[in-house]
Amino acid sequence: HDNSNDKFYIPENVYIIGTMNDIDRSVDTFDFAMRRRFRFIELKADEHTEMLSDLDDKVREDAIKRMSDLNKEIAETPDLNENYQIGAAYFLKLKTLSTDKLWTDYLEPLLQSYVQGMYDEAGIMSRFAKAYGYEKPEKDTADEADEG
Repeated sequence: HDNSNDKFYIPENVYIIGTMNDIDRSVDTFDFAMRRRFRFIELKADEHTEMLSDLDDKVREDAIKRMSDLNKEIAETPDLNENYQIGAAYFLKLKTLSTDKLWTDYLEPLLQSYVQGMYDEAGIMSRFAKAYGYEKPEKDTADEADEG
């Protein structure tokens, strides 16, 4: 600001909201410093399903079931816990995407990064896909004819 005698302040009606993912260990030191200075409120993956209210009833019910089943499988996976669970915000994408596209383009790559280097990665990912309700499409016979 122009006048160096004016003090900088944040008005009382302005809130600064930051988000932090507990599984990102690259910010441990920063996390410790932040926790000493600010109030933290934990948001669990299944606590805000009301954000899906804009989805059609059938789509919303299916999304909540898929999210719940997938998160149960994530929580039961050794070396993972509830901090790795998928929240409702991902399922907002169902306004424009199919459940299969949500899996292949968003959830599968994210979960793959979680299990990378674990014993039986393929088996874990297969259990995640099954819990979510994703079935890999069989090769189209037209595709096979083109390959031959």
